Amino acid sequence: MGWRYRLSELAAAIGSPAPLTDGVFERVSTDTRTLQAGDVFFAMPGDRFDSQAYVPDAFAKGAVAAVALRPHAAGTCMVVRDPRQALQDFAAFHRSRTTAKIVAITGSCGKTSSKDFASAVLETKYRVVKTKGNLNNEIGCPLSLLQMDAETDMGVLEMGANHKGEIASLCRMARPDESAITLIAPAHLEGFGSIEDVAIAKGEIVRGLAAEGVFYVNADDPRCLRIADEFGGTNIFYGSRGDVALEECSFDERGEMHLTIDPIGELRLPLYARAHAANVLLAVAIGLRHGVREFEDPLRAVCAAPSRFKVSRIGGIEIIDDTYNANPASVRAALQALADRPTAGARIAVLGDMLELGQEAGKLHRECGAFAGTLGIDRLHALGAFSREVADAARVAGVGHAETADAHDAIGARLFESARPGDVILVKGSRGMKMESVIESLRKRCAEAGMVT
Repeated sequence: MGWRYRLSELAAAIGSPAPLTDGVFERVSTDTRTLQAGDVFFAMPGDRFDSQAYVPDAFAKGAVAAVALRPHAAGTCMVVRDPRQALQDFAAFHRSRTTAKIVAITGSCGKTSSKDFASAVLETKYRVVKTKGNLNNEIGCPLSLLQMDAETDMGVLEMGANHKGEIASLCRMARPDESAITLIAPAHLEGFGSIEDVAIAKGEIVRGLAAEGVFYVNADDPRCLRIADEFGGTNIFYGSRGDVALEECSFDERGEMHLTIDPIGELRLPLYARAHAANVLLAVAIGLRHGVREFEDPLRAVCAAPSRFKVSRIGGIEIIDDTYNANPASVRAALQALADRPTAGARIAVLGDMLELGQEAGKLHRECGAFAGTLGIDRLHALGAFSREVADAARVAGVGHAETADAHDAIGARLFESARPGDVILVKGSRGMKMESVIESLRKRCAEAGMVT
């Protein structure tokens, strides 16, 4: 069973005059490429295109109405000052008519994995709607809310932010019953200013709870503990201590993670980064809170799905592809995963710049280079404006060979020349660095040389 509203109800929810012709609809769309007949099209303003120009296309594909900045002769338009705000207002209206419990998750790292893990666990007992992919912003969040219907038991929503007030706005719309902060670390510092400002912004997801709300607290993050001290509701602690505690984390000869967790016992999962243990603990804490008792099978299933931390082979060389994005915490987690990876060969890190770190960028890049040295990484290749800081710090800390490059293909060429079967290569960097191009370069060279990939 879906939901159904009249256009007049939509108009009232978004503060637009009622349409001359009323009608019903069951879905909304912000993209004419996926719009279906009967949808209401929200014409979102964009930096690179004028979405208003697509309104006629929406009507040609069968849209019943459009929410736009101006009227169009092609069909019924509800004119508003801000279609983005109108979408959020309608989602808030819809949320007020749902009975689903909502768990909201944010954090500097791990929020998408935690959302997927928690959803998989809850789905063993409930009908769950979750954020698709990482659509966690002011458009993605309302679209996720609008996926809920009368049969939805629970929603698991990921919330991202790059400035203060963004999560607070999402919480006013979603009205979460429970919240979690995976980790507070330097990220988007150009927008936030400092790590303490990041903590304030992430804390909005807890301040958005009702008095009877629940906060899942990372017991190993001091800033999360401070937020918990200020919260008047129920705190559930997870981490190296607390209500859900990690007693042991190790890796077998295949690289799979073995966890011993109090109070559920042992789990064995195809996860290769130690940092994922905290995300598993959070999912277990959420599951236990809601009466779930089955964990390993649903978690194994979601781990098997395509993820950011992808392991493959090129010419007998193992590649860890973690090129989706990067900040200091996720780079350290990826380097730790490289160090934990079982191999008789060399461990090689390929690091691109971490973007949006503001005035702290140089210092934070040096710290990541130094961390590679403390882990015993054998070789390091760095690319970007801060590559010198990374490589120099890595050499000082003990990396035997650390060098910079000015192009992806140059690194691909060096890896082709120096890497040997049995080696493990980690490739990591911010999205804007396009570090996947290094992997493509290496794969192309190996294919041209007739090496099995």
